[in-house]
Amino acid sequence: MQSFRNTYLTAFFIFLFVAVYAAPLNKKCIIYLNSAEGKRLKINAEIADSDSEREKGLMFRESINENDGMLFVFDREKNLNFWMKNTLIPLDIAYIDKNGIINEIYHMKPLDVSVTYNSIKPAMFALEVNLGWFSRHKIITGSKIEFNGCLSKPNSFIKR
Repeated sequence: MQSFRNTYLTAFFIFLFVAVYAAPLNKKCIIYLNSAEGKRLKINAEIADSDSEREKGLMFRESINENDGMLFVFDREKNLNFWMKNTLIPLDIAYIDKNGIINEIYHMKPLDVSVTYNSIKPAMFALEVNLGWFSRHKIITGSKIEFNGCLSKPNSFIKR
């Protein structure tokens, strides 16, 4: 009976260890945006840094909280394009360069697949938030994003 108990406890602790350390990272992060008025604004960003996460994005969701968004992370700067297939929420998108500077902001219409939102300048990041969020908070092209260590912590979301 003692042997069974020891085996059971060992198996339980191995399971617990694997469950904790093999679980996917919580891919959320707090980032800050600096407004034209000098205010520092917080966004609770979900991180989409793999092909499958970027392809899915915010599809099929009916809403996101006011100060939530999704940060799309790419391996390098390039011209990006997004569309609103299966996306139910009206969104704003900001294209951001490798230094965290917003190059462009677009308003995107839900479920409209007739339009693609192409970046004019190369970008390494894209941030989607609720429609009008950027204008309500005076975030404009040239505004800076602080990634708050999100992309450079150990076990970083970006594989470099």
